Amino acid sequence: MKNIKKLLLMFTLVMAVASCDSDDDAGFENPLLGTWEASESEIGMTVELTARFNSNETGEFITTLLIGDQVVTNENFDFTWSTDGDKLTMTMDGETDISTYSVSGDKLTITDSDGEVIVLTRL
Repeated sequence: MKNIKKLLLMFTLVMAVASCDSDDDAGFENPLLGTWEASESEIGMTVELTARFNSNETGEFITTLLIGDQVVTNENFDFTWSTDGDKLTMTMDGETDISTYSVSGDKLTITDSDGEVIVLTRL
């Protein structure tokens, strides 16, 4: 009988410890998740960039070049991504770039390793 009580006590302790184990990422949703867009126009030419950040740390860039209302090129680029603090690591076509990023409201600001800044708006 004593052994059964010890076994039950041990089982209860193990279950209590397991149920108290917390996952630091539980309930955390990365603010990058979703679709973002930026565009720039100059002398009748527009470049549009759409960036999609998926929850499985994959993503897609879609770039579109328009002259007037005509689509001249439309290219898709797949990438993988991860974050650590304000650092955004992205790998595309075997090349990895580490940028800094911030999200404020519906604006995503990314500063790449060369100091280039792009501001995207959440769709």
